[in-house]
Amino acid sequence: MIFLIVFLVILFALLAVFIGLHINQKRYTAFVSENSLCFCSLKEINSRFTFYPKINYDQYHTYDNEDFYNTISCDDYLIYQLQYQAQKISEQIEKIRRNEVEYKKYLDQIKTLQLGNFSAPIGKLKKEKLLKIEKRLCHKAKLSAPATQFYLTVTLHRSNINGRTYDSKTKTYSAETIFMLIKRLRNKSGAYYRDREIWDAICRVERGRVSNKMRFSIYARDGYRCRKCGISQRYATLEIDHIIPIAKGGKSTYDNLQTLCHRCNVEKGDKL
Repeated sequence: MIFLIVFLVILFALLAVFIGLHINQKRYTAFVSENSLCFCSLKEINSRFTFYPKINYDQYHTYDNEDFYNTISCDDYLIYQLQYQAQKISEQIEKIRRNEVEYKKYLDQIKTLQLGNFSAPIGKLKKEKLLKIEKRLCHKAKLSAPATQFYLTVTLHRSNINGRTYDSKTKTYSAETIFMLIKRLRNKSGAYYRDREIWDAICRVERGRVSNKMRFSIYARDGYRCRKCGISQRYATLEIDHIIPIAKGGKSTYDNLQTLCHRCNVEKGDKL
């Protein structure tokens, strides 16, 4: 019984000490929050700065056709995607560059702040403890560094027809490289690109959009027969043909793809 009473007395004493320390800590923290010139200036500086969030424009694609995977490079795939996303990616790059300029201004301004100055007398409060709390609050209030460098990564995967990935290749591009590619993409006449390398890259990726799974789906849709001469796969090799050829702006969509035998496909060539 005596041991229990002693234990409870010690427990209550420790609890009282803990509560006292907690109240004292809150007292110091409240004083710093209200009277620290450094902390108040930091909050005012923070209110003047807004940074753009980082938006991920990394590109990913999976090929279930080994030939396409080996033929199409990360450069090719990025060029193809930039046809449609150049404006958004350019805007994001400019925002990231703006972040870099603004964050440098922000750091220059907070460097001028000095700890240890208060708008009210500290009285019996300990200066060392106030400085420790002031430093912690200012560190916590400091704005996190925004994204100041833009990079875009292209990753191409190789899978089997069931979707199991077993190989990949990747490449990372800087803002300067992306702007260079966009400039080359803008060198065009109507729907056609004057830069042969750009045009060839787009054609390779467009052709590669016909996956093996899509190929077999089109064969099945067309009854495994050539849509021109009607021969079946039993008597001829069937191939997938772009009705409007890629060279003339055709896309790899179901409504622009048909089944032809090898002979009819050769005869058609890139004609409409």
